[in-house]
Amino acid sequence: MKVKLFWLICCTALLPIGVIAQNTLNGKVVDTNDQPLPGANIVVEGTNSYAVSDFDGNFSLEASPGDVLQVSYVGFKSKNVTVEDTGDIVIVLEEDTAELDEVVVVGYGTQKKADLTGSISSIEAEDIVKQPALTATQAIQGKVPGINIINSDQPGATPTVIIRGLGTALSGRDPLYIVDGVPVDNIKTISPSDILKVDVLKDASSASIYGLRAANGVIIVTTKQGKKGKTKFTFDSFYGAKSILNPVKMANARQYINYFNEGAAAIGGYTLQEEQMYNTDWYDELAQVGTVNNNTFAVSGGGEHVDYYFSYNHYEEEGVLKDHKFRRGTIKNNNVYKLFEDKLVLRQNLNISFTNENPKPLGAFNNAYRQSPLVPVHYENGRWGQSFVNQTTGIVTYEAGPGESVGRLYSHGNPMADLFFQNEKIHTATLQGGFTGEFAITDYLKATSRFGATKYYSDKRIFNPVRERWIAEDPTRTYEQFENERNKFDEGATPTSWAYNSLSLEDIETFRWNWDAFLTFDKTFDKHHLNVVLGGSKEKTDVGRRLYGQGFEVPEKEQYWSIQHVSGFFDNITENVYYTPRTLMSYFARTQYDFDNKYYITATIRRDGSSVFKSGENFWENFPSFGLGWTISNEDFMNGSETINFLKLRGGWGRLGNQNVPFNVNEIRTSTGSDSQNYVLGPNQELIFGASVASPVQDITWEIVEEWGAGLDFELMDYRLSGSIDYYDKTTKNMILLVQPLLDSQFAEDFYDHGAEVSNKGVEVALEWKDNLSDDWSYSIGGNFSYNKNVVENVKPAYDGMTGGSLNNGRITKRLEEGQPLGAWWMYEVEGVWQNQDEIDNNASIAGAGPGHLRYKDQNQDGVIDDRDKKFFGSYIPKYNYGVRLGLNYKNVDFSVDGFGVGGNKVYNGLKSTRTNSENITVDTYNTRWTGENSTNAHPGADRDVEASDYYLESGAFFRINNITLGYTLPDFSKYVSKLRVYFTAQNPFMFTDYSGFTPEIIGSEGGNPYRTAGVELAAYPNTKTFLFGINLEL
Repeated sequence: MKVKLFWLICCTALLPIGVIAQNTLNGKVVDTNDQPLPGANIVVEGTNSYAVSDFDGNFSLEASPGDVLQVSYVGFKSKNVTVEDTGDIVIVLEEDTAELDEVVVVGYGTQKKADLTGSISSIEAEDIVKQPALTATQAIQGKVPGINIINSDQPGATPTVIIRGLGTALSGRDPLYIVDGVPVDNIKTISPSDILKVDVLKDASSASIYGLRAANGVIIVTTKQGKKGKTKFTFDSFYGAKSILNPVKMANARQYINYFNEGAAAIGGYTLQEEQMYNTDWYDELAQVGTVNNNTFAVSGGGEHVDYYFSYNHYEEEGVLKDHKFRRGTIKNNNVYKLFEDKLVLRQNLNISFTNENPKPLGAFNNAYRQSPLVPVHYENGRWGQSFVNQTTGIVTYEAGPGESVGRLYSHGNPMADLFFQNEKIHTATLQGGFTGEFAITDYLKATSRFGATKYYSDKRIFNPVRERWIAEDPTRTYEQFENERNKFDEGATPTSWAYNSLSLEDIETFRWNWDAFLTFDKTFDKHHLNVVLGGSKEKTDVGRRLYGQGFEVPEKEQYWSIQHVSGFFDNITENVYYTPRTLMSYFARTQYDFDNKYYITATIRRDGSSVFKSGENFWENFPSFGLGWTISNEDFMNGSETINFLKLRGGWGRLGNQNVPFNVNEIRTSTGSDSQNYVLGPNQELIFGASVASPVQDITWEIVEEWGAGLDFELMDYRLSGSIDYYDKTTKNMILLVQPLLDSQFAEDFYDHGAEVSNKGVEVALEWKDNLSDDWSYSIGGNFSYNKNVVENVKPAYDGMTGGSLNNGRITKRLEEGQPLGAWWMYEVEGVWQNQDEIDNNASIAGAGPGHLRYKDQNQDGVIDDRDKKFFGSYIPKYNYGVRLGLNYKNVDFSVDGFGVGGNKVYNGLKSTRTNSENITVDTYNTRWTGENSTNAHPGADRDVEASDYYLESGAFFRINNITLGYTLPDFSKYVSKLRVYFTAQNPFMFTDYSGFTPEIIGSEGGNPYRTAGVELAAYPNTKTFLFGINLEL
């Protein structure tokens, strides 16, 4: 205590000395044209004295002669100025030449943007902060050419990212994510407020340093760090409401009755009375106005030896589906320690994320689409409404009089009951971190070692009130009937189907670590500059386990839903290793050389070994690349150009791999005569005695991507116009498919094999114009456009013509064919509607056709409609995507808007095709239906046509306004507040599309397999629009 008091007295005594020695310094910050720079940051080095220039560039702070002022301003070069006296001072900042000196992260190092030979795009923190994003991936959409991001507005969903076209069917289409040097599965646990910069490595020449993990591109995220100077406190917050963007309008009771009765007249059956008891709008019952709330608090700063950054983010969302809630908390801490005169630099990065979700069944929207409006949510007696109909009276009710018959109108249940009884809880925890040590051996040789790890844990609980569901499914059922069914069995032998309730449990735990070690040589010899990186890497998925089980008669309170509390109630608990442990060993080298800032060459080689494949020739693979660049604007003959400020030609070639093959593809699946299936492991691949083979062993190896490309970067007209143009030609070899067995084989099930190659060729263009109209006005306009041609090539003859894309009714929609894109649509072409029986009798028609049915074209003119008459109709994969943005600034007011769109693709409206079997229909289907001869030749009649045809194919093109933001920064709000900005943002307020379903952005289930449900809308979450109000506060 005495020691602490002593130091306190000493510090108090010394404090006035500094105060007496300091004086007020007045100054002004201007550019090279003597124009004031408002908002420049001025810090007295090594102190807490700090100021921000006002509208006229003026500032005032406490400083003394000999102090060093650190001056910075966005878009200009930072500058250190020594105070010579206490008079007024004018500080001139130079423009940052259109950010050509910007540093880009390229993998195991950095490069100046002007020195790149590969295709790399970057997004700065400023672009993310000004337009708040709900997820880190959302912040990228529309801002980078060549990237198609497919978002889902379902709370907590992971967006799909496709870079330069889809080149794989089963082996994972997602890019490699690197966060602060550590590879991660996705970036949805990263708070957008923590992001400093995003660099996207799009081509093989730049991504090959990551070898087998980079086949789908690389997204490198750099998070914020502290800076030397005054401690800075920031608080960012927004709150908003969200609703369905384009609600699908369904038929009301009257329209449904008319449609139903027309179908009954055509195919036979009972009819419905005109007067019914209910008219339910199921979407109105299901949907609500959701909310979003985001708060981030951060503190950062630094000194001579330590820089620090700490933040906490809390995000909470309630979806547009009632009672669907998602919450996420994120803790971020980045520290930098500089020791031994900065020769040793230690970096520590940590990101901890917790999520809690109460999901509701996505199928509720689909059931609402199909359910009849004549069915109520509740009957007047309080029981759940169900699709029962008195087939004698034609009244939709479960009640029946003597001699009357009651049946099901439709097989699906009550969507609101599904929501009510769905009691699911999902909790996750993700710990990601890394520790890096950098030691400067000499001025030009540095050694780096980095260890990173990701620990993931999740637990899911689904409580199912079996008895209550059983009662709800039929309004005539009673609790007494349920007990009577239970009592039919001996005590202790009650089957699980008659349990009062059940609890499904699933716990998942994984751990992955990676270690990198490399040397970096960087030296300039006169006009020569050489940078060499040489190192190795190891990565291992060390632990992967799943604990799952199902219990019955468990306590209903959530606090008891754990193995420890209810283990005695569980019928079956299984623990197994569900990830085959994966180990990756790598060696890499990269050489970058440039001469006189004109001529550039980059060469990279990486050798990877993966335990995914059997040992031998498939275990190791080499991934080389090279890149060339020529800065034309630095040539002597360009010195006199007043228009061209920067012009660079670049090109390259590279080879990448994909190890994300399906698990256990090199195993034989067998059947032992029981219902179980066994996996036989080991190099001998021995079969169990007496087993029949279900799928054969194929020599599965890497998917290989080879790509070459060329590009042009330019800065024109005094750096106001900048842009790039790229062309690429990318081929995926050894593409893995889940193929169907041959007719003459002994194999019973689908199996994996290398079935084809995929070619992606494309062009990318990015342009941006920035200008200052006056001291108060500035603006920027930007846009990008990408075109991609996707073609399947070199299909193995045995698999050419393989079909897929099955609908719920068993019809198929897709076909694998050489010369067609991945997931090519293959179905009947509609050429009208049959108007009468004479037309059908005198023309080729499908079996069962009648008046009001769609008329399919007889492509081969053989008089029969069958599979040989089906044709190709493109793909669900967009041929082009584009983004546009506009920014305006007037004094302290900022306005920005950006949009994103795709085109050249088609999606299948699978919900629209379920227009039979008493299901409900849209108002558009009702208004356009065929009602009799010559009423229409474009749309079928009621309750007709279940064949897959281009009638249900619709354009997947859309253009969406992603963000509209209007902000205002309050001037001189308080001496304690350096910045206070308030803003209003509209996210996705408008979408322009001709698609009639929930959303044209459909990736499908089953991992986006192009030959499954990708592009088919059978279960989708509708697009939403969100309106936010927020603040940015800095202290």
